[in-house]
Amino acid sequence: MYNTNIIDDGYDGKAALTTDMLHQLLSAHYPTLKNERWDVDVDTIRTSPILHPILKRKLPIGIEKFTCVLFTQQTAVFGEPLIVYFLLDEKGETIYAMDLLLEQQDTH
Repeated sequence: MYNTNIIDDGYDGKAALTTDMLHQLLSAHYPTLKNERWDVDVDTIRTSPILHPILKRKLPIGIEKFTCVLFTQQTAVFGEPLIVYFLLDEKGETIYAMDLLLEQQDTH
């Protein structure tokens, strides 16, 4: 577990630690992606009935708010950008889940 806020290092470099987390994940499990460039988006989300069921299943029961950190691949090697997401507690201290998604675009 982390003892400090993962998403804010206290300086202007917000999300610096999450970038380190992403590189650790990619280096360990997906080394071909570790040199990709990524956009970072951090948001606090309230759980609700419209929350995607996959995300809802990954959160502990009773959580009302959580922080979602999204990394979106800038160079789409697979045609569509790959998205890596981390679900953290509201304070950004505990990781609930992390996963990879291939963005699906609706062509209709």
